[in-house]
Amino acid sequence: MTDYGILSLLPVAVVIVLVFFTKRTAVSLLVGTLVGAVMLYGTGFAKPWLDVVYGVMGSDLWIWLVLVCGFFGSLVALFEASGGIHGFTAIAAKVCKGEKRTLVASWLLGIVTFVDDWLSILSVGTAMRRATDRFHIPREMLAFLSNATATSICVIVPTSTWGVFMISQLVATDVCTSEAGMSTFVQVLPFLFYPLVALLCGFLYSVGVLPKIGPMRKAYALAKEQTAPVEESPVHESGKKPHALNFLLPIVLVTVVTILTREILYGTLLCLVFCALLYLPQKLLTPGQFLDTVMSGFKSMIGVLAIVTCAFMLRDINSLLGMPEFVIGAAKAAMSPQVLPVAAFLIVTVLAVAAGNFWGICAIAFPVIIPIAQALDANVLLTAGAIISATAAGSHLCFFGSEATLACSATQIENVRYAQTATPMLIVPVVASVLLYLAAGFLIG
Repeated sequence: MTDYGILSLLPVAVVIVLVFFTKRTAVSLLVGTLVGAVMLYGTGFAKPWLDVVYGVMGSDLWIWLVLVCGFFGSLVALFEASGGIHGFTAIAAKVCKGEKRTLVASWLLGIVTFVDDWLSILSVGTAMRRATDRFHIPREMLAFLSNATATSICVIVPTSTWGVFMISQLVATDVCTSEAGMSTFVQVLPFLFYPLVALLCGFLYSVGVLPKIGPMRKAYALAKEQTAPVEESPVHESGKKPHALNFLLPIVLVTVVTILTREILYGTLLCLVFCALLYLPQKLLTPGQFLDTVMSGFKSMIGVLAIVTCAFMLRDINSLLGMPEFVIGAAKAAMSPQVLPVAAFLIVTVLAVAAGNFWGICAIAFPVIIPIAQALDANVLLTAGAIISATAAGSHLCFFGSEATLACSATQIENVRYAQTATPMLIVPVVASVLLYLAAGFLIG
């Protein structure tokens, strides 16, 4: 097998450069996969590259993502068509009397919908978009806040989709037994520096304690100059006043079902049925309009799915090139018990951003880094916390990842705008986490 070494980073570098020149995320990712395929197979790259495409699109995970993402799109379209979003916005307008209150309300809504990051991102983006527009808050800020809050709260709540996955990784690497999974995760919580700091920073950015920096400041200046979009009529086309319960009740149902079943797909599917039972008797939609809205909402997520699919293809190409192994191997020799936590945080963050696949990188990192921690007699719980934190940081920093892409879709901005405006804002929690892991490594490592 060919050792590509540092050249294994080339496809990711191509993607990053192309995105900022073309501002087309899916196309840039696709080109990155082709570059990797040519490196692997030369002029005969076409068939092996198609095998990667078939492998991604034939996997259980991809099918699950298509269904969940599509059903989320259908739900958002139904919330809009039923007037539920307008009803919630009317209530929010009474509470959100200025920029700070609006952003804090968005932050709190992201925390309340803790059960799944996708649910949190789409709920905040769709529900608060009009409120932020009214106070000339740039949508880039809402995209940043929704994504930064969603993954951060999900990763520290054991009953969320992220929490359950992280417990499974602790069990799989023999950090604990399956019976002690929950209690061990609770012991790891104090070491989840990044999500805790990111949540705090989200609040401090919202209330204005931390200033908006870089391109985000320019986005604010541009938003102030623009006329706020005209609000749509608060009366539904059926002549009835929109009710916030037509938005809130389905959200509560998705949350409860997901907690009980540990499966967001069941929650979204049952919620679609519930929406039919809720909206049709109110005559907000006819059966034909309901089905048309479901289909149009599903189709609206095709762009998101294209980016996620290409990101998965890039993940597989990177794996074939040996990129994760190269990065981990390059740093392994220099590791000591004291620097292992901060090294793990930085390495896994870089890998997650490069691959655009966060749980996958986490699943790779745990069985590689945890044995190193055990061999060096380092603090295993601190190291596990660093890996989990890095996974969350990667989901925030990777502008072509599924979470950032959903945030951009919900707020109706381009991924490249998210990259330009959110990245400088995320430097604060990243740097703070690096310092905390470095200090903790020497104090308790």
